[in-house]
Amino acid sequence: MSGLTIKETRRLVLPLDTVLEALLDLDRRANGPLSRADILEAKWVVNGTEGGIEIAVRADGDDAIEWQRFDFPRIGAAIIAYCRAKHIPLPYSGVKSLELTGEGIAFHIENTVQLETLKPRTDLSGRPQTYAKGYEPTANASTSRRLFYA
Repeated sequence: MSGLTIKETRRLVLPLDTVLEALLDLDRRANGPLSRADILEAKWVVNGTEGGIEIAVRADGDDAIEWQRFDFPRIGAAIIAYCRAKHIPLPYSGVKSLELTGEGIAFHIENTVQLETLKPRTDLSGRPQTYAKGYEPTANASTSRRLFYA
């Protein structure tokens, strides 16, 4: 007998505002410079196969505007940390990838789980285990003669 294979694919599409919030949250936890500055502008950047976000920030007490670039690995780490902080369940295993779409960033998770088939239970002598009538683990019918109405 072969086992059961389950393949799960998730696709979370996050707009620019949500990705920016995830990056700020990750930067705030690390006490980074982005959390102490004013964010003026954010935009998607695509260079060939590489993409990311560029954010224009102004530090406190400084008039100079500085552009900071965040690439896909940093964005992916921020999205995973953000989902865990917001209690959005993500599998630890699985292949995770990012794709820049027209709606925002698509976060793909592909996971494959292999389940073994159930083997019949045996007693100590190796014979199939038997149960008393009504106590079978797969019994769905009630063995009681009384009926209860709700």
